[in-house]
Amino acid sequence: MNKKQLPQQCDVLIIGGGIIGCSIAYHLVKKGMTDVVVLERKQLTCGTTWHAAGLVSMMWPTPTLTEMAKYGHELYASLEAETGQATGYRRTGSLSLARQPERLEELKRTASLTGAFGVEAEMIDNNRLQDLYPGINTDGVIGALYIEKDGQTNPIDTTMALAKGAKMRGAKIFEDVKVEEIIVEEGKAIGAKTQLGDIQAKQVVLTGGMWSRDIAKTIGIDLPLYACEHFYVVTENMPQLTKRPVLRDFDTGVYFKEDAGKMLVGWFESNARGCGMNRIDEDFSFGEFETDMDHIEPYLMAGLETFPEFGDAGIRTFFNGPESFTNDNLHLMGPTPEVDNFWVACGMNSKGIGGGAGVGKLMADWITDGHPSGDVVECDVRRHNTAQRSQSYVEQRIPEALGHTYAMHWPFYQYHSARDIVLSPLHETLQQQQACFGEVGGYERPNWFAREGATPEYVYSYKRQNWFEFYKAEHMAVRESVGLIDMSSFGKFEVCGKDALATLQNLSPANVDVSNGKLVYTQWLNNRGGIEADITILRISEKCFWVTTGVASTYRDWWNLKQNLQGDTQIRDITQDYACVSIQGPNSRETLASVIEADISAEAFAFATGRFASIAGVNCWLHRLSYVGELGWEIFIPAEQASQVYLALQKAGQQFEIANVGLHAVNSLRLEKGFRHWGHDIGPEDNLLQAGLGFVAKPDASDFIGREAFLAQKAEGIPDRRMLQFRLQDPEPLLYHNEPIIMNDKVVGYLTSGMYGHAVGGAIGMGYVQAEGLNAEAISAAKFEIEVAQQRFVADASLRAFYDPKGERMR
Repeated sequence: MNKKQLPQQCDVLIIGGGIIGCSIAYHLVKKGMTDVVVLERKQLTCGTTWHAAGLVSMMWPTPTLTEMAKYGHELYASLEAETGQATGYRRTGSLSLARQPERLEELKRTASLTGAFGVEAEMIDNNRLQDLYPGINTDGVIGALYIEKDGQTNPIDTTMALAKGAKMRGAKIFEDVKVEEIIVEEGKAIGAKTQLGDIQAKQVVLTGGMWSRDIAKTIGIDLPLYACEHFYVVTENMPQLTKRPVLRDFDTGVYFKEDAGKMLVGWFESNARGCGMNRIDEDFSFGEFETDMDHIEPYLMAGLETFPEFGDAGIRTFFNGPESFTNDNLHLMGPTPEVDNFWVACGMNSKGIGGGAGVGKLMADWITDGHPSGDVVECDVRRHNTAQRSQSYVEQRIPEALGHTYAMHWPFYQYHSARDIVLSPLHETLQQQQACFGEVGGYERPNWFAREGATPEYVYSYKRQNWFEFYKAEHMAVRESVGLIDMSSFGKFEVCGKDALATLQNLSPANVDVSNGKLVYTQWLNNRGGIEADITILRISEKCFWVTTGVASTYRDWWNLKQNLQGDTQIRDITQDYACVSIQGPNSRETLASVIEADISAEAFAFATGRFASIAGVNCWLHRLSYVGELGWEIFIPAEQASQVYLALQKAGQQFEIANVGLHAVNSLRLEKGFRHWGHDIGPEDNLLQAGLGFVAKPDASDFIGREAFLAQKAEGIPDRRMLQFRLQDPEPLLYHNEPIIMNDKVVGYLTSGMYGHAVGGAIGMGYVQAEGLNAEAISAAKFEIEVAQQRFVADASLRAFYDPKGERMR
């Protein structure tokens, strides 16, 4: 198209002409939004799309992403007929190898999960492996996962087909047009400046690949995105090479893709190399870096070992080019909270071709419908806290995350880089007391405490890890005596002003108009009744409230609050101003009584109430509440005096053998009580009734966001999708999450959370079951099993908690 015809305005402006930008344009016009413009600084596909391996997988880590992947296969198979542009798509299948028992268990767990997500997969032996992949060396291979419907496609051709399909329905695509500035007015993106003039837009979408971080930063948005070097080689033509599946040898880090009689061999190194944008020239397009043979030699040799015929072929291409990655190997998608009408879709983590179709469709749905067509919390651009978006964090963490792509995906795995960035006021005290820390949202938290001279370090396994007995002792201390938990990582917001109550009533389905000192547990909903947040609101005074939320959703919830302020409402993030110590267990009252200057008897200090009081000489806010299901208090302490109060509580609890308790024990304790966790058990695609939280909503008290949707859902009666609790009858297996739920020999869901229930004698979990008539009677009559690594275990199922189902202990 003639560049001089650059329009002055459009409905949607897309910045970046790789597969993601072209896919979004294609899907927008298919939904009828034809006034779409794509601007590409050089040529379509020239950033990283052109050199992608082109793998198209069926199996992704979540149901939504898996549905997106399935859709990608369908679209890529039909694009040529629709557009006349070939894509090179074909279904070849894929093979994943295991060379150690732990990897075999991981693959078996993946095979189980595929069934829950509606993907066919099977574990195969070496005889079948050799049939599917002639010439493979199976020495050391102890099993393989085969997914028959996986495939591959040509990245350039597929992108061109999407671009052509977009233009056929009215989209305009301009090459060699660089965006010089994104125009923002009054907090809204309204267009862009280019060398050909300004273009106004109702919505601006950034799909700039590895340039996206720098572009977004110009308008005050920090995307946790960083480029890394990515390597592969392509052989000369191998006449004897037949068409065969994609092969992943995880334990050596190498993958193989046959393409038109040649072999592409690539890898994900454990020592991946970051690539600062200062290495990317202004004119970089179809560029690449020099290949460091010393760096790649171990992977070349591993490839020769796995597929000896590779060694007999000459190498035509040594490739090294930059690709952009994120710190958790998941995409960055959705509207940015900092700038309205501005969207991002980037951070594809070497999965942009496989995910391109689905990402394009989901983003188009989100832009046109106002919400995504599926649960994408794990990819929502709002999921990262401030610390995780800093330059030092992304430079340190993202190369390690890339290197983890083919590493073992252990339960409870902790990264080594970018640590000790955000510390609890109690960090040094707990470190001295043998805490083993884990990081969530950039925040260091004590996960468990070493005992008896043990080293506070993880030794990973799918079985009982080295800290299992230590955390059992912490768990049972809370159930039987008293424990102290550092919960300082809570996000804490102060909401004050004449209209603070109106702001919180509008957001909250629960009634927040309570007396001073009362606590309210509530969710925040979207207009469809989906759960956007899971929080506690404390009424400190007539015009002042505190909102507390989980560390992983702090940034997201802050922006949700900020964008829904009413009238005279001021908000302040006080997360770092206060430590929070939770004292829980049947002996918590006696422990606390000896150091507090207040009456904390049951009569004087009711459940779900709070007040200021002096503890060990420090003025603190405390309230009676429990996330573990026991008598207990959460104490908010001025940060600089946190250790003083913590040590005083420890001293007071010595007579009861008070225990330090980490977050792993908190997880198992809350699961025994059936308490939900936002981001795992509840999210924007789950409603209150499905989640068993309908009791929270008080639709007669206020006209909250999502009220009409909630009332409509309630009018439908018992939902066909309900959250249930499960306990394995066999005390040996362990549950983590994503294990399939089987009801009467049919897969009906998967676990959203799992842990070991030390007080109930077996592994426990919760998850949504999809079935009609799911009342207590039907659940009791059904046969339930949970599948772990392709083995099914009988499970008890319940709508109520397995531990203290009436909640009498904490009340």
